[in-house]
This record gives sequence, C-alpha cells and structure tokens, in this order.
Amino acid sequence: MPKLIGASVLALAMALSVAPLSAQADDVNLTPGPTVVADPGSPTGYTGHFVYYNPTATSVRFVADIMLRNWEDPTDTTVYSPSQYRPGLMRGGGGYDVEMTEVEDGYWVTDVPLAAGANQYWFYVNNNTNLWVADPANSPIFAPDGLTGTARRAFNKVHVPYDAAKQNYAPLAAREIENPRADSPKGSWSYVPIQIGTAARTLGVYLPPGYDPNRAEPYKTIYMQHGGGQDQSDWMNMGDVPVIMDNLIQDGSTEPAVVITTNTNYLGSSAQGYPNLRNIVIPFVESNYHVSTAAIDRAFAGLSAGSSVTQGLIRFDATKFGYYGPWSGGASVPVTTANIDKPYILFGGGRWDFGLPNANTVAALDQVAFVENVVVAGAHDFNTWNQMFTTWARDYLWHPEAFLADEITDLKDGVAATSLNKGNKNALTVKLDQALKLVAKGDSAGALEVLNGFVTQVGEFTTAGKLTDEQAASLLATAGQLTSNIGYWQ
Repeated sequence: MPKLIGASVLALAMALSVAPLSAQADDVNLTPGPTVVADPGSPTGYTGHFVYYNPTATSVRFVADIMLRNWEDPTDTTVYSPSQYRPGLMRGGGGYDVEMTEVEDGYWVTDVPLAAGANQYWFYVNNNTNLWVADPANSPIFAPDGLTGTARRAFNKVHVPYDAAKQNYAPLAAREIENPRADSPKGSWSYVPIQIGTAARTLGVYLPPGYDPNRAEPYKTIYMQHGGGQDQSDWMNMGDVPVIMDNLIQDGSTEPAVVITTNTNYLGSSAQGYPNLRNIVIPFVESNYHVSTAAIDRAFAGLSAGSSVTQGLIRFDATKFGYYGPWSGGASVPVTTANIDKPYILFGGGRWDFGLPNANTVAALDQVAFVENVVVAGAHDFNTWNQMFTTWARDYLWHPEAFLADEITDLKDGVAATSLNKGNKNALTVKLDQALKLVAKGDSAGALEVLNGFVTQVGEFTTAGKLTDEQAASLLATAGQLTSNIGYWQ
C-alpha cells in the first residue's frame, strides 16, 4: 500500500486551485505515483494524491472507476462523485475523468477522495482515449507475452484503508480484505513459461504461503480467466488475487490453493471446449505442482469474456471442474446441458453491471443444477470482480453445502406442507439437517446414508397412506437430485 502521509500534504496539494504555478512546485509532493493521505477533511477520511511524470505530454487525464452509486437504496439512480461520498454509497458508478494539473514541467497532479479496498485508475495522455496508460511509478506487473499498446487496458491499483468513523458502512469495511497486511504470511506469484504448440507462452501462478511440494494432502487449484482487453496479468494485479488469498488464508476463511491465470488466445477453439486448456495447461499444472488431479478439487471462474469461456467449458464437459464461476457475462448454459447437475456453479455480477446474469435464467437453471447467484456493489469493473472473487473463495469454494442448502430447504418446506403429524415431520427434517451437516464435514458417505434413510421413510409413509403419491414424488425427485450429485463426487 502506498505510504500514508500527513494531512498537511493534502492541504498543500489542494492549494493547486488557488496558488500560482510558480509557488506550487515548492509546496506540493511531486513524488511520482499514488500517495494515500489520511485526511480529516475528506468525506472518506482518505485522499489519493496522484503524480504522473511525462515531460512531453501536453495534457493528461486521470481516470478511475471510482464514481459512486447508492448500494443502500436501490431506488436511487443518481451517480455520485467521489467528493459526495456518504455511508451507503459504493464504487460502481463508472469512470471518474479529470484533467490533471501540470505543477512543474512534466509533473501532472490531481487529488481525489478514495474509499476502502483496491481502487483502479489509469491515464489518458494527450486525450488519446485508445491508449490506457499505466502509471510508470505504480505499474501492474504485466505478462511478458501479454497484450501491448492500445490492445491492453492498463489497470493500476491503489489500496485505501477503511475509516470506520467516516466510511461507516459494512460493505466497504469488507473490502479491506483487498488491502495488503503487514503481518500476513505472503504467498508468491510469477509468470511461468509453458509451451503451447510451437509458441512459448506463460501462465500466472500463485502459490499460497508456505507452499509445500511434499504436503500430505495435495493443494486444490483455482483457474481464473480474464476479460476483453485483459490477459493473464489482470487477476494477479488489479484483480488482487494474491492479496485476497493471503488474507483469507490468514483468517482461516479459505483453503490454501494454487491459483492459475491463463490467456484466452492460447486456449484453443471454443467449439472444441478449449482443448489446450484441457490437454496442455491442466496436465502441465498437475505435473509441475503438488495439486490434486481430482476434478472436484479444481475450480474455474472468469469475468465478462472470461465468463463466456467458463460457460463454454460447462457446456462442453461440466464435470472437468467441480466448481465454476461465470461472472458478468450473462447466463447461457442450457438446462439440457449434459451432467449439469454435477458441478457447483456461482453466477454473479455487479448491480450496475451490463453483464449481470439474468436472474430468471439463472433461477431456471437452478431447477436442474446446483446454482447460486450473487449480486455485489459494482459495475462492469473490478469493483465487482474483486468482491466476487472474495465471496467465491471465502463462502463457496470447496463448500458443496453452500450449493445444496437450497434443495435441503425445499425438501423441508415440502415436508412441512404435508399432513404428516409433528413426529413424522420431525423424523424427516432431522435427517435432512443431518445430511447437510455431514456434507459440510466432507462425509459424503454418511450424507448419502442419511438421505437414503429419508427416501426409505418417505416410501414407508406413502405405503401407509400418510403421504400422497404426488407429495412423495416431489420429495423423492429432489432427494434423488441430491443423492446423484453427492454420490458422483464421492
């Protein structure tokens, strides 16, 4: 995180609008890059002071995905500027775009209030909006074989603390998980060479803190796919995956796992199910790292265009990964997809996201598959995707019970709607609760045994005339869906 400095620096920087240019260079911090200033005058308690050095530029625009929307009140359609922050507002209102001031020859400066978490920004130089310019003093670490020039969207990030008094909003406090901690054990990440046909390419590889190639239990793997104008760099940089994973692991909120980022342009034909991913990338990872080769221990998620890749994988072979995360790319998986009832799928996106999956489409898929749908505060940007990754890694990955809970609830509601007496209802619902707890503990065999007991008892009640054939059929259909899913991965 950029160094926090005194509020006096902010006051000096704010003098830009009133002080003569000849005096400003003496007063303003001209250290290139971002500096986060603790500022009691800021509505968020912090201000970002940005300095970009380019002596040949005739104009520089600072752009950041930091405009605000009202997450607290969904009826409010106003887009707020960062200076209008109040508790209840969240980033997701689109790009903040402002001309920077040239304070001294080549030193371009601007200041803006910022709120908790990873904030994304970039520059337009000489009004060239086709080239997203990286901050040379705070640049992402790009993949050597990634996009260049106008093909790349250069996302720089600056981490901002949470001010409990001024920001005073739980969803913003939650975004502190995106900020590096001085005391957290750190994993490592790098770009690893891989041969794809005749081309030398790279994978982004994150190894968790204390990665042990001889650990008794192999690590699980998480594959993350980028969107348009991005490559294998973005999840590791603006996507904040290494920081989020380090923090969640320290908190005990997710399992240590190996994270892989790939580049869509070398995965192969979508019509053929991205064969280079299946036939080259996964075997490479499982041969070179101490990771499980079981599909249930693999997860794949992608944003926007990466969501299309994710859903394409599901359509081609839903059982190649145990967990999928198609985010901000609509919902295009047919309910007739083969083995759609086997994996665990988390759809999601931002409330102000044009790629937000259609809730009705996802709900229809949930009738035949184990699907959840999460909406977070954000637009079609990393405000959404950082939160989606956090939610996925913390609450859903390696937690089949999070996906099975709805079906268990449906069964309990179905039992409650029958005319069974209290004791018979209790006998059935106790089994359902126990089965879910056993799934959460990783005891699939035990969960299946309990669910089979549920099925047997439903049959007995039907034979005794205590349940109608229609009631029994509904209960048995959902129970069969559960036993098929749990048994498949056992």
